[in-house]
Amino acid sequence: MPEAAEVAVAATQLHDVAAGRLLVAVPVTHERSVRHTDPVAVAGLAGRVVTGVRSHGKWTVVALDGTDVALGIHLRMSGQLLVAELGTPHPDRHVHATLHLAPRISFLRDTPCPSGTKFAGGVAADPIEVWFRDPRTFGELRALPGGRPPGADDLFDPAVTGERLHALASRRRAAVKPVLLDQQRVVAGIGSYLADEALHRAGISPVAPAGELASSAWTRILEAARTIAVESRAAGGVTLADEGWVDLWGRPGRYAAQLRVHSRPRCITCGTETRAAVVGGRRARWCPSCQPARRRR
Repeated sequence: MPEAAEVAVAATQLHDVAAGRLLVAVPVTHERSVRHTDPVAVAGLAGRVVTGVRSHGKWTVVALDGTDVALGIHLRMSGQLLVAELGTPHPDRHVHATLHLAPRISFLRDTPCPSGTKFAGGVAADPIEVWFRDPRTFGELRALPGGRPPGADDLFDPAVTGERLHALASRRRAAVKPVLLDQQRVVAGIGSYLADEALHRAGISPVAPAGELASSAWTRILEAARTIAVESRAAGGVTLADEGWVDLWGRPGRYAAQLRVHSRPRCITCGTETRAAVVGGRRARWCPSCQPARRRR
């Protein structure tokens, strides 16, 4: 957590509040938050106007005018982005970086937001801060040359197809769930709940050998993952009792009620008791009735 849907929610909201504003400063107060990048490069992104924010897999990518270097934000397990009025006291000691944003300027007033709205002309809003809160310090900020996060293509990239996933998995001995979770070599954006739910809709067991699945099975899995991500995004994402996802205004997601097997003792579809196991180092949950172990196509 967060996964493709939650990161898309955060990126859309951050675009709506940040695009057209000057990024005044990006102070970072915990060294782990910039452990994989040059801290000077992150600080050097200040002084530029935010031109847009998008999601790529589990990364939030902040584009800036006059440079192809973007600010990448990865929330990992416990990270949050929270918007606040300038000068608002931090809620606790877990705010490890802050995006200081000046009032919105006018030259981007006709730039469309992902939500379909447009910016108001002139200086339309007061300065704001966006906090990067990360209790476990697993998350990070990174300067991204070319604006491209490291790793695989995004879940919604047209280049990602069932045939391509089939080819990537054909030489893998691992089970299908850990292959789906491979953000570096397979596809970016699928996490634990999205993998469990997509495999359930596709009728594939998470312990099935990835290299034995037919291309048609991979196509079903991919289509299911994309559908669930869209549904989850519309509901603000998934917030579970043991996970801290909230949007920029601190609101939890509502899609957990729609999950069919993930975190469920019984399958919502058929009522069968679900099974759980650690598969490739990650916990999986599935319905043995809806996801027969021998199905490969």
